[in-house]
Amino acid sequence: MVAIFSFVSAVLSPWVSQSIVAQRAKAPKASPRARTQSAPAQHPTPASTGQNPDGSDQVTLYVGNLPFKTNEQNVEETFSEFGHVFAVRLVKDRRTGKKKGYGFVEMSAQGADEALNRLNDSEYEGRTLKVRFANTERKD
Repeated sequence: MVAIFSFVSAVLSPWVSQSIVAQRAKAPKASPRARTQSAPAQHPTPASTGQNPDGSDQVTLYVGNLPFKTNEQNVEETFSEFGHVFAVRLVKDRRTGKKKGYGFVEMSAQGADEALNRLNDSEYEGRTLKVRFANTERKD
């Protein structure tokens, strides 16, 4: 039985490898970049367009080094001193449900600059906050 398998594989091996090479030669080559690019997602939400239904601009801020015991309401109260806050999202671990110590604040563009300048490197519940503009997808 082993002898038959060895004989068949020895006879068919060159033919199979030649057909694979021939198929690859016929197929047009696509660049690696072309294979990985996809059309950008279009989301008609106010957050992706940068405007709210009332027409005011909105900005998303990254807030890092938050205390683990803080909640969305406390962060919203802190940032609302500088402008209208639309949403606060604190990131949690999926498995444990514990907060990771950072989050995002969506607020009016007028107040975002002042909030960034005043709250970045400031003391908040015993920790030094890091406030930055959040990285967003570029719409070209």
